[in-house]
Amino acid sequence: MRVIKFPLLTLTISFAAGIVAQFFMQFSFNVLFAIISIFFLLFGYFFWRSIKNLLQNIFFGTISYLLVFILGMFTFFVHSDQNSKNHYTKQLFEETNSIRAIVSTSLKTNEKYNKYFIQLKSFNDSTVSGKILLYVPKTNQQKLHSGDEIWLNSNLYPIPKAFNPYQFDYAAYMEKQHVFHQIYAVENQIKVIQTHHNFDYKIEKLRNNLSNSFDIHHFDSKTKAIVDALLLGQRVDLDKETVTDYSNAGVIHILAISGLHISIIYFFIVFLLKPLRRIPFGKEIELLIVLALLWLFAFLTGLPASVIRAVTLFSFVSIGKYFNQSKAIYNAIAVSALLILLFRPNAIFDIGFQLSYAAVLSIVLFHPFYKKFYFSKNKIAIYFTDIVLVSLAAQIGVLPLSLYYFNQLPLLFLLANLVIIPISTAVLIGGIIILFFNFVLPDFALFLGKILALIIDFMNKYIHWIAQFKSGIITNISFSVWLTIILYVVIISFIYWLYHFKSKNFKYVLLNVFLFQMSYFGIKFTENNTSELIVLNSKSSAIAIKQNNNIIAFTDNPEINLEALNHYKRGTFSDSLRIFPMRNVLSFNDKRILVIDSVGIYKTSIRPEIIVLTQNPKINLSRLITEIKPKLVIADKTNYKKNNTLWEATCRKEKIPFHAIAEKGFYKLK
Repeated sequence: MRVIKFPLLTLTISFAAGIVAQFFMQFSFNVLFAIISIFFLLFGYFFWRSIKNLLQNIFFGTISYLLVFILGMFTFFVHSDQNSKNHYTKQLFEETNSIRAIVSTSLKTNEKYNKYFIQLKSFNDSTVSGKILLYVPKTNQQKLHSGDEIWLNSNLYPIPKAFNPYQFDYAAYMEKQHVFHQIYAVENQIKVIQTHHNFDYKIEKLRNNLSNSFDIHHFDSKTKAIVDALLLGQRVDLDKETVTDYSNAGVIHILAISGLHISIIYFFIVFLLKPLRRIPFGKEIELLIVLALLWLFAFLTGLPASVIRAVTLFSFVSIGKYFNQSKAIYNAIAVSALLILLFRPNAIFDIGFQLSYAAVLSIVLFHPFYKKFYFSKNKIAIYFTDIVLVSLAAQIGVLPLSLYYFNQLPLLFLLANLVIIPISTAVLIGGIIILFFNFVLPDFALFLGKILALIIDFMNKYIHWIAQFKSGIITNISFSVWLTIILYVVIISFIYWLYHFKSKNFKYVLLNVFLFQMSYFGIKFTENNTSELIVLNSKSSAIAIKQNNNIIAFTDNPEINLEALNHYKRGTFSDSLRIFPMRNVLSFNDKRILVIDSVGIYKTSIRPEIIVLTQNPKINLSRLITEIKPKLVIADKTNYKKNNTLWEATCRKEKIPFHAIAEKGFYKLK
C-alpha cells in the first residue's frame, strides 16, 4: 500500500511555518541537529509501523508534519548568511574599511544615487562572504554593471530602522534579504578591477541588448518604461506618478511580472508551437522549448519571487499536460512553492511572494463556480466574464494582505481590470512580436511600434482617469497581523461553505465574521484606552500626544510631518488627528514637558519632568539641570551631532537619562 498520502499543499505550508519559526526563534545548529535527529528516528519508527497497518496512524501523520516543520527551520538556518563563519559581520569594523566585491544586481535608483547589491570577496584583507547595499552618486563617471569586481575604502553604516512608529521598516525588510549594512560611495571613489563574465553579467547584457533594441522607436520615457516593465521585468525607470496611478486603480500587478504575464506568454508560446505536434517527437520538442523559453524569460527578469512561482507553476502544468495529468493544479502550486523555499527560504517574507500565492490559490479555489455566472455562450462574453471573476477571486485572496501591508482598498479594480487586462495582453504579445522584428525587420517593427505606443498611451491615460476618483480608493485603513489572520479564516470558511453548500455550514462563516468583528472592536478598544506621548524622529520638530482615540500633534511644519502623523494615527486605530503650532510647555498625564528651541528662553518656575531640546538652543545645560532638576532630557533630530555629544556628557555627569532622537530613534512615553 502507499504509506505516505499526505497532500503536498499542507506539507508545504508546514515547511513554510518552520522557516518563519526559525526566523523568530533563531535556534543554534546544535539544537536544530538534535531536534531533527530525534524526529527522523520517530519518523522511521512510525513509518515502519505504518507499513504493517491497513489504516494510517495519526501519530505517523503528526510526526511527518513536524519533521517537515523542522526541515523548514533547518533550511532557513543553512541559507542564513550570518551563520557562515566567513560572514563579514564577524570581522572587526574599522573607521574606513578596505572592501573588494562583485556587483550582483542593479536596483531601482533614487534622485541622487544608483543602487546595487554587491557580494563581498574580501574585507580588510580577509576573505569573507555577505551582501551589502551600495549607493553610488549618479554623477559618478562610470556606471557599474553585474559582474564588475570593485574595490573601495569606505565606512559601513547599519541600514536605518523605521524612523517613526508604524512606518515601513526598511532595515527589517533588508534583513530578510540578508542585507545588514550599506555604503555611501563618494564620486569616482570606486575602482573597477575587472569584469567577470559570469551568469549575472551575461543575463544583464542580454537584457540590455533586448531593451536597447527598442531605441529605434524613440518611445517617450513613460512608454519605454512600460515596455521594459512588461517585457523584461525592469521597473527601475517607472516614474512615481505612473506607479501611484496603477496602485490607486488597483492594477499595480500589471507592472510587476507575475502569473498573469507568465500565463499570457505560456499560452502564446503553446499556440506558436502547435504545428510541432504533427512531427515525430513533436510533443517532447514542444515541452523542452516551452520550458526553455519560460525559464529564459524568468532569468531575464532577474528571478523575482512572483516570476519564479509562476514559471515553476507553468513548468509543472506543461509537464502534467505531457503526462496527461493537467488537473493536478494544487500539487503544481505546492511543488512550485516548495522548490522556491528550498533554495530561497527568505522568499516567504517577500510581499510579492505572499500576494502571488494568495491570488493564485484564491483563483483556483473559486474556479469551479465560474460557470454559474456565464450569462452567454459567446466566447467574447465568456472571456470578459472570466476577467471579472478572476479579478474578483484574486482580490478576495489578497484582500487581507493588501489591507495589512498597504492599508488601502481600491474600489474600482473591476472597472480597471476589465479594460486593462485585454490591453496589457495585447501590449505584452505585441511587444514580443516587435522585439523579434527589431532584429529581423526593423522597418516593419517601426510600424508596429507606433501602434504599440498608441495602445500604451491609452492604457496609461485610462488608468490615470480611474485613479483620479478619490472616492474610488479607501486609504489609511487601520489593520493588524491578527486581523489579517482572522480575515483569512473568514475567507476559508466561506470557501468551505461553497464546496459544502449546506445551510448548517454557513454558521461557520457567520461565526468567523463575528470573531473578526469582535477582534477589531477588541483591538480598537485596547488602543483607544491608552495614552502616550511621542517625540518624532523628524527633520522638523514634532511631538504627538495620544489621549484615548484622539491625537494632538505640535509642529511648526505640518507638511513635513503629516505622513508620519498619519501612519501613527492609522497604527493606533485613532479616530482624529489635530495639528497645532509647537508650544514651549506641554502637559501629558500630569507631567510637564518643557520645549527649549533656538531662542533658548525658558522659565525656571515651570519645574518640568522632561526637557526637549530642539533647533540647537544655546544654553548651559548643567545649570538648567541644577535649576529645574528634570527626570529626562531629550534632544530631537534638529540638533547638531556635536551638541548631542556635549549634552549627553553633561547628563551622564549629572546622572540624568539622555535620549538623542538622531541616534536612538523616536521617544515614546506612556
